[in-house]
Amino acid sequence: MYEKLFSPGAIGTLTIPNRIVMTAASASLSQPDGTMTEDMLAYYEARAKGGVGLIITEMVCVDEARGVLFPRELNAAREDKIPAFRALAERVHPYGTKIFAQLFHPGANADPKLNPHLPLVSASDGRGKKRGTAQAATREDIQEIVQKFGQAARRIKESGMDGVEVHAAHHYFLRSFLSPVTNHRTDEYGGSAKNRARLMIEVMDAMKQTFGRDFPLEMLISVDGLGVNRGDTFELAKLLEGKVDILHVRHGDKDPQHPIGFTSSRAVPCPNLDAAAALKESIMSRGGSIKVGVSAGLQNPDFNEKILREHKADIICMSRAWICDSDYGKKIYAGRGEDVTPCIRCNKCHVPNDSDKFRSFCSVNPKIGMEFKLDQMIAPVGEKKKVAIIGGGPAGMKCAITCAERGHDVTLYEKSSQLGGQLFHADYASFKWPLADFNHWLIRQVYQHGIKVCLNTEATKEMLAPEGYDDVVVAIGPRFKSPRLPIEEGTKTMLCVDVYGHEAELPHEIVVIGGSETGTETGMHLAEKGHHVTVMTRQGMLAQDAPHAHFVVMMMDAYEHLKG
Repeated sequence: MYEKLFSPGAIGTLTIPNRIVMTAASASLSQPDGTMTEDMLAYYEARAKGGVGLIITEMVCVDEARGVLFPRELNAAREDKIPAFRALAERVHPYGTKIFAQLFHPGANADPKLNPHLPLVSASDGRGKKRGTAQAATREDIQEIVQKFGQAARRIKESGMDGVEVHAAHHYFLRSFLSPVTNHRTDEYGGSAKNRARLMIEVMDAMKQTFGRDFPLEMLISVDGLGVNRGDTFELAKLLEGKVDILHVRHGDKDPQHPIGFTSSRAVPCPNLDAAAALKESIMSRGGSIKVGVSAGLQNPDFNEKILREHKADIICMSRAWICDSDYGKKIYAGRGEDVTPCIRCNKCHVPNDSDKFRSFCSVNPKIGMEFKLDQMIAPVGEKKKVAIIGGGPAGMKCAITCAERGHDVTLYEKSSQLGGQLFHADYASFKWPLADFNHWLIRQVYQHGIKVCLNTEATKEMLAPEGYDDVVVAIGPRFKSPRLPIEEGTKTMLCVDVYGHEAELPHEIVVIGGSETGTETGMHLAEKGHHVTVMTRQGMLAQDAPHAHFVVMMMDAYEHLKG
């Protein structure tokens, strides 16, 4: 069914078994000093077992002195780190999967607290996007970092890994040279697009000189943004011919690689595709050999197959698709694309969470990071049981599906006329379509697993007792109540959950009291429906409880551009 996706792909002299790549995403399962752990090895092994053709590791440090972005970062800056990468390669190779390390230098965005006596470096003097002040890198600094990239790549090759991806996107060190916004140099590294690309060329040349021309090299780039236009990028690709085997395309500063429903849409699921297709056309028109990989919002296998068939890219690059469903490859290989767990774009895999500030979670895949101990955590199924699940929201449906997958006889009771619980609102808000997709996926899975569903049925003890259930799971969700508000008598009040489906009945002027993620998005939805909305919050910003890496920036951008 997916002939192009499952055709072998060539990256230089390397052949990967299919065109599906799991891109770099920091699962943060390593030790605080960056040492690989069994849970990290098992995490990557699970994706290899799931059918991915190529894995790009999370970011790997090349400069311990002033090139560490955050704790737990993998490290290729020392010889004693080679065995860890060898162990990782040995875990994924038995499944036919290839693996690259993503080498990275944050430049002005490095953590200044790790080595406060050393200044941060960038193309020019300035301030990092999230960190401290950086100074313009001297020629000695540049050559030192070029050599560190080359030596890190040598260590990766010696470990038995299959290639290297160099991170040259966004606002980090290499990209700071390419962008005229951050590069104000007047020497050979500044001025023209060719000069601004010089550092990237030197890094790739250093790697080729270190370990020969047969070791595959990939570069992650932002096609446009931060003052770089497509012409500059096309020129960069021409200069990289013969030095790079594949260019992995992302966007600019406000990066759709980290999408929520505000930046990718049903109509444009991959905001980067147009840029990737233009780059590929430019390379082909001059007879170049560099392959193009595209990423951002790619999960639908039919859409991914179409990209390859239409020659808009050579490789499909995904990250979250593999986080929320490690069996992505297995499912589409079996022609079960509709069974792939949808990503809801909550971004919790990309930001600090809970008490462990550097560990990723997934809202739709509870197994992430626990692959190494699932066999010990979950007892084998014994006798078949008769189970009642009370509540047809996401928790109740997921519980019912899990019980059915383990072979039990399951009945699901829901007192309303539809499954979905609180997720029902996603069918109304245009920008909540990822949640709507997930809700519809859960409902399909419930019926596909042969679960008996009783709608319009409020379960009671008297009703359940004669059925002889072995176990009953209660997943009825919260009961909401209105707070006491100092408002005029007769003013209509309602809870956010009651707004959806009743928008036309509401007055033009609406106040939303509470500016959390729920209140803010309800206000946005009502504004889209033509109401004039004021959102009030006690906090210093709207949606303070939302994930702050990319999510809030994009939400606020969408909020500010909404009329009303």
